[in-house]
Amino acid sequence: MVETGTTEIFITFLLAITGYVGLTIMVVLTLREQHPIALWRAIALIILAHVLMVWIYRYDWQFDLAVRNGYAGFVIFHTALALILISTFVNKNLSQKLIHLSFVVATIGATGASLRYDEVSMYRFIVIPCGLIGGIGLIKFYILDRKKRKANLFS
Repeated sequence: MVETGTTEIFITFLLAITGYVGLTIMVVLTLREQHPIALWRAIALIILAHVLMVWIYRYDWQFDLAVRNGYAGFVIFHTALALILISTFVNKNLSQKLIHLSFVVATIGATGASLRYDEVSMYRFIVIPCGLIGGIGLIKFYILDRKKRKANLFS
């Protein structure tokens, strides 16, 4: 088993919260029709580094450790990662939709983890506001603004 020191734990969770804040920023930017691909790829690398560090220092590359708290968290964690990574290689429109979807998935996982586990409970003060900012933006974009655009078509 890999010996986990405080530095590794600190860096692992620093990358997690930095990646999540970056994901929130990208959601806001894409909702404003901006898509800085270089920034997004840098954020995706931060998120990938976080996941790799989790596998190295928390799971010791062992699947049974990765699912010790249940399969749901495992699936959410890796689905968000897959969506994020795929979004860095596809066209702009699909990338933006994948960024939005990955944000929803990551927010479900991050909120659940920060409310359930003591070791990440201090991050709820960042996760919850970011989730609200991105979530409200997505609701406005996909539901409220869509209704306005549809109404304008018929007027």
